[in-house]
Amino acid sequence: MLSVGQWLSTLLLLAVVSAQEPKQPAAADPERVRIAIAAWLASQQDDQGLLDQTVAVILAEPTIGLRELGAQVTGIGKTTSAAKTRALRSLATHCALEFVRQQVAAELVFVGQYAPLQPLQPFVGELFFGLLLQTPDWYPDTHRIQLVAPLRELQPTRPAAAIADAVVAMVRNEVIEPHDLRLALACMLWQWGDKVHARAELDRLQQESGEGGPEDRIDALRRLREVWYSLRDHKQAAAVHQGMRVMAERGKIALTPTDWYSAACSFALSGQVVAGLEALGKCAELQASPDVDKSLKLARKLFDNDPEIDALRGDARFAKIVEQAFSGPAREPGAGKDR
Repeated sequence: MLSVGQWLSTLLLLAVVSAQEPKQPAAADPERVRIAIAAWLASQQDDQGLLDQTVAVILAEPTIGLRELGAQVTGIGKTTSAAKTRALRSLATHCALEFVRQQVAAELVFVGQYAPLQPLQPFVGELFFGLLLQTPDWYPDTHRIQLVAPLRELQPTRPAAAIADAVVAMVRNEVIEPHDLRLALACMLWQWGDKVHARAELDRLQQESGEGGPEDRIDALRRLREVWYSLRDHKQAAAVHQGMRVMAERGKIALTPTDWYSAACSFALSGQVVAGLEALGKCAELQASPDVDKSLKLARKLFDNDPEIDALRGDARFAKIVEQAFSGPAREPGAGKDR
């Protein structure tokens, strides 16, 4: 037999589901989000289906849903019952992690994409730092790198010494920690004013770019460009691309669509619209070429949705470039914005 609380949560959930039926999406309705949260709070918090449904309602329109959830989480106080506190924090944890998962799956990378999490502060920042620095058994070690980008937005300045020191320790731990995670954290430290660790990586790649054959040197420059991009110094990233371009032309080595698209992003973000359109045009040529392996080609959604090339969209040439890139037979590109 269902308890009164379970009956209430069921009725509230039915109200949420019925709200999905109109043709105009109800996702932008804060009341729908509040009903979903109320259903979760009224339940025993042991129904995975109800939890998944509640998270889905909240994240259907993240800016609105997380704002509504954040108002309740930040409203937790001394008079809030322990049961309600646990229920809200559990829901906020699932929503925050699912939001990060969705952003990673979207294969779009841009500053501001984790802004919808801001209403959950300081809870979500403390949660992510905890998962990063004292990773519990239930959280995969390989997912820790996914926390760095949101943390850079949620914690743009240097945090408390204990947290900053723990991040430095991870960066220095070459034996245990993977290189990609240590590099991502080094870029976060750079943002906090500690440039030593990322500078060492920049110097190493700069040296490698002068050694070996043309392909090895281009690969080093490619990685150097990616570091500058991660440091959000887009002028430097664009300058490194120019070096790649010259070296590739001299060595008769073809750059990839991703190389040119990344360059277009860096040019656009540094205010170099003409150069950005030229780079995007080169990318489009490779996209349309039957001689380029389709696994190297980019998804249409990047051209349509990536805010990093917004500065290029206002130019009349942009539409022609996109048409050139995708005017051929239907494709199933295998690559996203791999940066």
